[in-house]
Amino acid sequence: VQAKEGDQVPNFALQNQDGKRIRLKDYRGKALLLTFIYTRCPLPDYCALMSNNFAQIDRQLQQDPNLYAKTHLLSISIDPNYDTPQVLRSYGAAHTERYQDETFQHWEFASGEQVKEAAQFFGLRYFPDNDQIIHGLRTVIVAPDGKVAKVYSNNEWKPEEVVEELKRVLGSS
Repeated sequence: VQAKEGDQVPNFALQNQDGKRIRLKDYRGKALLLTFIYTRCPLPDYCALMSNNFAQIDRQLQQDPNLYAKTHLLSISIDPNYDTPQVLRSYGAAHTERYQDETFQHWEFASGEQVKEAAQFFGLRYFPDNDQIIHGLRTVIVAPDGKVAKVYSNNEWKPEEVVEELKRVLGSS
């Protein structure tokens, strides 16, 4: 069963790049854009593409301070054993290109004990295979009220479309 638009998102607990426990409820009041990745993914049109798309979205949102303040990005790793907070920190800072200046105030990277439950809720299947993780893709917009607003189940979406969708979800198009 996969989450549908309008479903309430459970308050999953994760651990962010600073080793801090975060919960999905922490982002209520903002449009939360989340995706699932893992840092060692070798496929350029999978996790690397998601992270590059998120970097573009992050930059586009920065151009509109009002929109930037009302949105939050979250990349969730499906490889909690390897993707420790330290690994996620360096991966994240490299993608935002702010390196040691990155504060992760707007775009966080997380993993932790409830990753599997979160992935299952959004309909993402994955399984380890030697050094890799075979996985599908899910990118989701969670509305400010904590309900699923939009689910992208492939890699064909464009950053501009997602920014427009975030505006629509926030009612500021």
